Amino acid sequence: MSHNLSGGTRILKNTRFVALLASAAMAALFFVHPQAANAQDNPKLFIDEDVQSFDIAPNNAIVYAVPHFKRVKRLLIERDDISIAEGPGKIKKIVEADKFMPFPPPAGYVVNSLAWSPDSTKIAVNMTLQAAPPGYENKKAGAEDDRDEDTPLPGVGNGRALALLDDDGHEIKVAGSKTRFIEGAVDGTWLADGKTVVYLTGGAPYAIARVRPEDGQTVTLFEGHTFNALVWDTKNNRAFALGDNLSLHGRQALVQLDLVHETVREIAGIENYQGSLSLSPSGKKIAFFEDGDTIDVIDIANPSKTVRVRAGFGRFAWAPDDRRVLLKRGREDRSNILLWVGLYDESFRSILHDLQFSNFEISPDGQSIAVTIPGKRALKVYPLQ
Repeated sequence: MSHNLSGGTRILKNTRFVALLASAAMAALFFVHPQAANAQDNPKLFIDEDVQSFDIAPNNAIVYAVPHFKRVKRLLIERDDISIAEGPGKIKKIVEADKFMPFPPPAGYVVNSLAWSPDSTKIAVNMTLQAAPPGYENKKAGAEDDRDEDTPLPGVGNGRALALLDDDGHEIKVAGSKTRFIEGAVDGTWLADGKTVVYLTGGAPYAIARVRPEDGQTVTLFEGHTFNALVWDTKNNRAFALGDNLSLHGRQALVQLDLVHETVREIAGIENYQGSLSLSPSGKKIAFFEDGDTIDVIDIANPSKTVRVRAGFGRFAWAPDDRRVLLKRGREDRSNILLWVGLYDESFRSILHDLQFSNFEISPDGQSIAVTIPGKRALKVYPLQ
């Protein structure tokens, strides 16, 4: 009897202990998890504008472009403003469309992408120039047209170009150039010295050019060679590229390019490539989609140790630890949720409450993520978790 009583006492004590554990667990749910959730609920920065393109600097300043449309008679063209946000309430407009490209003539420009220099003081603006349709200037009022008078004529793109700015919006001109912008340039960016610019020319496959704006010296790098895909590593004055005319074996290869000394080092032969060539934050690994489903990860020091992960096609960015990528599946112009994909454990975890976003970028320090909301494309910055 006493044994039963003793056993009952132990059960009672254990029950109280379990109850205490349960209470502690509930407290954790109420007091710990909401804090973690709040970090994802309350953005560190909110830009309530239509952010068409943006880039995060090494010092965490964000440069972004907002499209504006101007109608002149029946012509409708786009001209974008550019601003820099350094934090809540710290936003300055550095390019005002009406001053950057005043009327007349009726011309416009669309900002395709923006790129900070490694020292966070200069910006490369990759854009498409717009001109009036042929014959617009000579069209007389009341002349016959196959469009309704209230239907605006769109501006006509007439080529890619690169504009160079400092962080106050002052244009940096190329000495001796006969044109205002670097025409025909694609995917331009600054090298580590903050004085030299590299960019692509032509259509795919691309050639690489380098220019020093202060003296106008312009050269084509790796003369006679072109590249099917390329990712810049400008803080180290290099790039990684895919091409089939640089390999010693006459095959498509992944190569490392020294953009100052013009040296080439072959890393690995590549059999299949579908897109999203990307360099890890440490600069030690390269990843890309081998096909419509599989990410290949190449260790630059040990290229034979390739890791393959089935993840679904899309666009991805690296985590600071080089062990995960953040993936938005599907087409670039379609919104979707963001997923952490473990490259070495093949794990999958969504972030930001499974909400869909149209664009995203992880900050260079790996501490924040900037996202744009579908539709309006307002930009929000959250701590990265």
